[in-house]
Amino acid sequence: MAVIATLADVRDTDPVDLTPLHSTVDPDALDALVRVRNGTNGDIHVTFTHQGHTITVHSYGVITITPEHEPTVENHEPGREDDV
Repeated sequence: MAVIATLADVRDTDPVDLTPLHSTVDPDALDALVRVRNGTNGDIHVTFTHQGHTITVHSYGVITITPEHEPTVENHEPGREDDV
């Protein structure tokens, strides 16, 4: 539930408008892998793509979501010979 709710927030949409998470990853398996653990066990995380976003779920409770293909910015200085 937390992954879909967070993705819906990032995309500024209703969670019911998103493709169900189970079309990409088994939600029960995801829960089992990243169940919140104490700090002595270290972080376990799972990364996958869903709805055009890379999603990482950490066992310490953090979910990060970024677009799969973030635009890159090219730096061109005026007057350079390679400017077209």
